[in-house]
Amino acid sequence: MVNSKNAFWQALVVTVFIFIAGLVLGFYVELSNVNKSDLLIRNAEVDLLDQQIKMSSLTNSVNFNCEVAKNNLFKFADDIYADVVKFEEEDGQSKFTVNQRRILHKRYDLLRVNLWQDSLEIRSKCNESFHTVLYLFDYASPDVGIKSQQRVFSLVLLDLKYKHPEEVLLLPIASNLDLDSVSMIKENYNISTSPSVVIDESDVITSLITLDQLEQKVFGSGNSTNIIVLKP
Repeated sequence: MVNSKNAFWQALVVTVFIFIAGLVLGFYVELSNVNKSDLLIRNAEVDLLDQQIKMSSLTNSVNFNCEVAKNNLFKFADDIYADVVKFEEEDGQSKFTVNQRRILHKRYDLLRVNLWQDSLEIRSKCNESFHTVLYLFDYASPDVGIKSQQRVFSLVLLDLKYKHPEEVLLLPIASNLDLDSVSMIKENYNISTSPSVVIDESDVITSLITLDQLEQKVFGSGNSTNIIVLKP
């Protein structure tokens, strides 16, 4: 009987210890996720400020160098893409909250909107021949049809970018995260559905398209004649 009681208390102690250890471990895991999210957000904010300062310096310089400005533009777009891929990998391995994910996506979307405006400034000043492709999509859409459409759009657009890396500035931006700057873009181009693609600020595509058709749209219509620079 005494042995049974001892075994019971030992089992109880072990159970309590495991429960408390689980709570402590869970707390540290969640704290780690919060720290990762906070770090990514702060990095995005620093990148945005850094890009604004660089572009302001470039565009206001007396010795404005178009080639340097363009190279910086494309490099920053590539850096943002790499950061987003890293974030998605982190998100797959950890458990960011819904709000944390939305905030991070908003930061990256703002970086891309800012980058898009910089691209218009450079094209206007330098008469550069590269093309901007703005891809507006629904973030975390529950609609299966929209998700399927967006997957096809993404694949075609990535094929275009890989085929013409120095000629196409591809900027994916979520259109449903309540960002006023994105709403302004949608209003300017009368966009009410997602996914949608804006090519060189003049041609809006809302239906599925092949790579050949997209190339014709991008490279077959000449330079844009309808550049709109949005001011805050």
